[in-house]
Amino acid sequence: MDNTDMMTLFSMSLLAAAAAAGMLAWPLVRQWRQRRAATRTIDAALERQAARTAPATPAPADAAAPGAPMGAQMGAGFGSQFHQRWLASRLGRAVVTAEEQQLLEQCGFYGVRPRAVFGALRVAVPAVLALGVFAWRLQGALLPALAWAFTTYAVGFLLPKLALRRRARQRLLLVADELPVLIDMLRLLQGVGLSIDQSLQIIVVEFGSMLHVLGPELQRANQQFASGRSREQTLLRIGKLFDDEDLKGLITLLTQVDRHGGAVQEPLRQFGDRLQTARKARMKDKIGKLTVKMTGVMVVSLLPVLLILTAGPGFLGVIRMLARMNGGH
Repeated sequence: MDNTDMMTLFSMSLLAAAAAAGMLAWPLVRQWRQRRAATRTIDAALERQAARTAPATPAPADAAAPGAPMGAQMGAGFGSQFHQRWLASRLGRAVVTAEEQQLLEQCGFYGVRPRAVFGALRVAVPAVLALGVFAWRLQGALLPALAWAFTTYAVGFLLPKLALRRRARQRLLLVADELPVLIDMLRLLQGVGLSIDQSLQIIVVEFGSMLHVLGPELQRANQQFASGRSREQTLLRIGKLFDDEDLKGLITLLTQVDRHGGAVQEPLRQFGDRLQTARKARMKDKIGKLTVKMTGVMVVSLLPVLLILTAGPGFLGVIRMLARMNGGH
């Protein structure tokens, strides 16, 4: 085998090995980048907090933004009344039940308008699709066209709820992933002498982009707390909404500290250690399952390299010998 064939085989094997190594190392690189970005964000927030020598002066009432036009206010009021009447009707109660309302809130959609829009879309879109399918199938017999229309309406009516359940399930998984980050930030902010309310405010303002699910929920809790509700009510709403045992334990700890006072840094450390231990156990289980799945990746990525290095010279020799035999004939 000449040098050109050898270099070709060597280059192909290196390329395949590099692709396999990149596939295996990409999750580690992504996790390292996320940790680095989180560390930079925390350091920048602490520097800004330390640079503040006095609380910000509240803006005067005259500096508030001008109110909306009268027409816009009347339109918003009419729309709100229309949404409430639609949801209070018999059809609205049948379409948007308590389960759908909880799913909408778990997906981050609050208020009357999202529920009304969801109910209207759940009724109107399947009806339009069913009429279109019925008109398309009406060229044949009537009963098959009705069956197609009914099936289309049933599928279109059930798909939005299935999509909401899937999104809510994904957000519940994100809550379990974001909870250790929230505990670490609370420990860090408590260590510099901030209270529970100040810590939650800074987490929402400075680190809301890191907590995609818990960040908006804590922001809503802070708004409710500012409007007059107790801290316990605002936090218990989050625990009841997501129904996560670890989250409920953290909320119970925060409400007890807010009610009775005391140091929270050491309980948070113990709670975080217990949460990290449980998370490590889950990660070991996932790694055990991932090992089986990575077998296919290893076969697809590394087996061609072994075949090129071991069987490549033999195949080239056979091809060259057959070429000589054909040339001799």
